[in-house]
Amino acid sequence: MKEQSQSTPNLLNEPAVMYGHTNYYSLAEHDISKNYIKAILEVSKLSLNELMAIIPISIDTYKRKTEFNPPVTEKILEIEEVYRTGLNAFGEGFHTWMATENVAMGGIIPKKLLSNSFGVRKLLDEIGRMEHGVLA
Repeated sequence: MKEQSQSTPNLLNEPAVMYGHTNYYSLAEHDISKNYIKAILEVSKLSLNELMAIIPISIDTYKRKTEFNPPVTEKILEIEEVYRTGLNAFGEGFHTWMATENVAMGGIIPKKLLSNSFGVRKLLDEIGRMEHGVLA
């Protein structure tokens, strides 16, 4: 049985920023609630089908359960980190950027990169470069 930390809850119910930190590493070890996932769907503006193609559960499991294990938590936190970083840097226009084919990224629609950790790192790197005006 996992020992519950005093600084983070055992079940994540609200997006990480609600807990006063973005220490995703420690949060990823916890279960996550369906309400948290719904909040991230709102923030990201991903459709439920798009999200189900990213996280390691089926739509039937999503509909049936109210809590999900750490592998799901990790994917949701990755999505949250990308959207929080992008929205903080660029505002609502970030949603358009995520949904538009990007020539600089090899003709890929950026949100397609959310499907694995390598893509997430590429997105975070690209957001960082754009924030600092490094476009090439």
